[in-house]
Amino acid sequence: MDFCNMYEQYYQRVYYTALKVTKNHCSAEDILQETFIKAYDKLDEVQEVGKVGAWLSTIAHRKAIDLLRKEKKMVILPIEELPLPVPKGDDMSSDVEQICEYHHLQENVKKRIITLTPKLRAVFQLSYIREMQEKEIALELNISPSAVKSRLHRARQVMKGKFNKEMMHYYTA
Repeated sequence: MDFCNMYEQYYQRVYYTALKVTKNHCSAEDILQETFIKAYDKLDEVQEVGKVGAWLSTIAHRKAIDLLRKEKKMVILPIEELPLPVPKGDDMSSDVEQICEYHHLQENVKKRIITLTPKLRAVFQLSYIREMQEKEIALELNISPSAVKSRLHRARQVMKGKFNKEMMHYYTA
């Protein structure tokens, strides 16, 4: 089978197979490319031309699942644990860009904190801004440590969602 004809005939099927799994156009395009690279390498092994479409779809589906697994393994730190460069003393004059990025991130976090519900906002501010431990927050707000833990978790999820939404908008714009 001719590779160019195979590509023309099946590229949409492969693309939509990948899109169905990843739900992301960019990832689907990457998987489309990887699928046809693998198909090109294994083209001489194809025995039944009638099953090429299913074979390509299977490759795309597996590559899409592999991609999702790889993304799932990425470590995502809570916002409070982001390693931020804190400007100190003489460093302030040496790296203006780093200082600007630090302040920009701080402002973005503060903007998002305002959008949290009052209960979540109180817990998140005490944790992030005042750097209090969960037990200290529980005493301060007169709630149980488990309530602090669940509210912190929900606040982080909301903040993460807002940042992800902004990043998706940024990358698609």
